[in-house]
Amino acid sequence: MLYFRWFIFLGLVVLSTIGILPTVEYYSNYFGNQKLDDSQIQKIEALKSQSLTLGLDLQGGIHMVLELDLVDLYKNLMNDEYQNDFKELKNFEDALINVSNNSTSMNFIDNLFDTYDHESLINYYSDFIPEGVSIDYESEFLKQLLKDKLSAKLLSSSEIIRNRIDAIGVTEPLIQTKGNNQIIVEIAGIQDTSRAESLIKNTGTLEFIVVKDNFESWNKKINQIDINSDLKQHLYFYDGLKMQNFGELNTSSSRLIVPYVFVENNKKLFIDTILQNKENQKHLIDSQFLWALQDSQISGYTQLYFLNKYVELSGNEIKNPIAEQFPFEDINSGQWYISLEFTNPMDFEEITNDNKGKFLAIVLDDEIQMAPRINQKISGGRAQITGNFTKSEAKDMEAILIAGELPAKINIASKLQVDASLGSDSIINGFKSIIIALSLVLVFMILYYKGFGLLANFAMLLNLLFILAFLSNPWINATLSLPGIAGIILTVGMAIDANVIIFERIREEISKQKTPMDIIDIGYKKAFQTILDSNLTTLISAISLYLFGSGPIKGFAVTLSLGIICSMFTAIFVTKTIILTFLHFKSIKKLSI
Repeated sequence: MLYFRWFIFLGLVVLSTIGILPTVEYYSNYFGNQKLDDSQIQKIEALKSQSLTLGLDLQGGIHMVLELDLVDLYKNLMNDEYQNDFKELKNFEDALINVSNNSTSMNFIDNLFDTYDHESLINYYSDFIPEGVSIDYESEFLKQLLKDKLSAKLLSSSEIIRNRIDAIGVTEPLIQTKGNNQIIVEIAGIQDTSRAESLIKNTGTLEFIVVKDNFESWNKKINQIDINSDLKQHLYFYDGLKMQNFGELNTSSSRLIVPYVFVENNKKLFIDTILQNKENQKHLIDSQFLWALQDSQISGYTQLYFLNKYVELSGNEIKNPIAEQFPFEDINSGQWYISLEFTNPMDFEEITNDNKGKFLAIVLDDEIQMAPRINQKISGGRAQITGNFTKSEAKDMEAILIAGELPAKINIASKLQVDASLGSDSIINGFKSIIIALSLVLVFMILYYKGFGLLANFAMLLNLLFILAFLSNPWINATLSLPGIAGIILTVGMAIDANVIIFERIREEISKQKTPMDIIDIGYKKAFQTILDSNLTTLISAISLYLFGSGPIKGFAVTLSLGIICSMFTAIFVTKTIILTFLHFKSIKKLSI
C-alpha cells in the first residue's frame, strides 16, 4: 500500500515537472524577445503551444470596443424587393442616418417609428411579420421585433468574430456583448494587431457583380458627376503601351473596352470625395464605382471599376471556401488563391452564359479582389479568387468566408493596445507577492509546528508545482491573468489551512496516549471531513464564478478550483505518505508537534 502511494506521488511529480519545463524554457528564453532567427521560430511556436498562457494584463495585447452599425443593420434587414429598388433603398438609408444622428442605440428604433411612416416600415419588413397579427397591432409588434433582431444579430456577430479570431491561433480571446450594440474584444499576446483589426472589421460581404466595360457607359456617367472636370483629369486608361488621360479619349473610342481606369494612389482620397458627394450619389442609384484591392498591374496606381449595383450572386450562395496554393507545374506556381463552390451550380452557369464577353467582379467588402472576363459558360459550380495574396491574407479571407457574413458593418468605438512591458511589470509584481506570501507562511509553519511545519511547507510548494503544471496543460487551455495570480496566492493560504487542521487533530490524539501510527491514522481521518466540507463549499463558489463569470473572473475561478483540488491532495495524501514512510522505517515511541 505504501509503495502504491509513492508510485502515485512520484508519478505526478515527474509528470508535473515535465509539463512545466516548456513554460520555464519559453518564458525564460523567448518571451518578449523580438530578435529571433528563422531556426528559432519553429521551436518557439512548439514551446508556446505547450506553455502556460498569459492573459492580456500580463503579456500585452489589444482591447477593442466594437459597435454594430445600426443604419447598415436595418437597411440590410429590408425585404429583398426593396433591397433591389435602389432609389427606395437610398431614401430609406438617408432617413436612417438622420435618425442615427439624433439617437442612441437604446432609443434608435423608438425614434425611427416616431419620425418615419409606419406603413412604409411595415412594408419594408413585412417578411418578419407573421400572418394573423392584427393590423392595429402591426406597428407595435414590428417595433419590438426590430429591437429583438438587434439583440439576436449582436450575439451572432460576436460568434462570427470569435470564429474569425480563432483562425489567428490566439488562445482564449475574450469576446462578450455589452449594451444594445457593443462587443468587447480582448486578444492577449497578439503581435500583428492590424491583422486582427482587419479580420474583425471586415463585414465579409462577398458579391459577384457585372462590370460596365464600355467607353460610352463610363463617359456618360463621368459627365454627369464631373461638372467641373475635376475627375477626368485624374483618370487614366492604359492601352498596353502607354497611359492616356481619360479626358483625351474621343468619340472614336466609343467601342473601346474599359473595364477599369487607373488612379494615382495619392489621388484616391480626392476621387473618393467626388464620388461620395451627396449630389453625385444621386447619379449612382443603380451603379457604383469601386476600387481594386491593390495596384496589381502598374506601381503607384490603383484600378477603379464601374459596376452595376445589382448583385448577381452573394456570399450566402457559396460553400467550402479553402485557401490553397497553385501546384508546382501550374503557371502561377506557389501563389495563393481561394477555391470555392456554389450551393446552386446552375445559377453561376446561367450568369456566365448570359454575360459572355463581360467582366464579372468578385467583390469582398466593397473591394474588388479580381474581375475576370467571362469567355464562355462556366459549368461545375466552382470558382477561384486569385490575386497577389500572401499565405496569411489567403487564410484570413478563408476564415472570413467560413465564419460567414456579419449582419452589418462593425465600427471600432475605442481601441487600447496594452504594451508587453506593462505585462512584464505585472508578472514581476505578481510573483513578488507570491514569494512574500510563501516566505511568511514558511517561517510561521516552521516556528510553530517544527518538523511537521517543514512537511507542510514542502506540500505547499508541491501544490504550486501541480497548479502551474495543470495550467500549462494544453488540454485545459487555461489563461493566467492578474486575478489568476490572486487565486494562486489564495490557494497558498488554503493549502496550509488544511495542514493546520490535520496537525491540530494530531495534537488532540497525542494527548490520548496512543501509538504514533494510530495517532496519525485517526488524526487524518478526523480532519478529512472538516477539510472536505470547507474546501467543497469554496469549490462550489469557484465553479459558479466560472460558469457565470467571464474573462479574468474565469481565470480566477480556474486557478482557485485547481488550487483547492491540489491542496487537498498534497495535504491529505502526500503529507500522510511521507509521515507513514518515516514511521515505517524509524521506530518512534512518542510524537511531538
